[in-house]
Amino acid sequence: MARRNKQEELMNTTYVVVAENGIDTFSMKTVTTRLGVSEGLIYKYFDTREGLLFKSFVSFQKEIEHAVLEKTAIDLPGESAGAKRERIWKELFAFLLESNYKALFYYEYRWSFRYNEYLKLMESSEDENRLGLMKFGEAILGRPIMTNTDLDAVNWVVENTGFAVKKALLGDMRKDDETIHRIYKRIFFGISDILE
Repeated sequence: MARRNKQEELMNTTYVVVAENGIDTFSMKTVTTRLGVSEGLIYKYFDTREGLLFKSFVSFQKEIEHAVLEKTAIDLPGESAGAKRERIWKELFAFLLESNYKALFYYEYRWSFRYNEYLKLMESSEDENRLGLMKFGEAILGRPIMTNTDLDAVNWVVENTGFAVKKALLGDMRKDDETIHRIYKRIFFGISDILE
């Protein structure tokens, strides 16, 4: 149990350090200095800087996918596909805002070259956690993802949601209901031609 707690502590500090300083300047020494532990300790849990970043990304990706699965599993009586789409997106947006440093880290990683390596690994994997992303995509479209255009639409939503989350977390955008509703409308206007 102590090993898992130490790994989580190292990853949580990684989220904060990357959120504050960016991913390109990230070093394992910064994490150990902030925690007040020896640099050798971090190598007991992570072989390399990239390994620590990757494991931290995968860990939060799983949290997101779990949250998405919970939200998409709920069907409210009389709720239209459009209303469900908006509810799920707003709940995901709120989850990302609550995640704060983890969300900032998540998008720093997604927007770096490292994300392509993650995608390559996922293509060759049978990871059941990808189900969360597929369910989110289906909720966004109102139907199963069937084409590359569908996948592009889902990526459009995920990426633009990230820009809005980052602006909100950095204080460059209000987080009130009216603003969040406007952001939702703008993002989904960009894919309105392919929605069910």
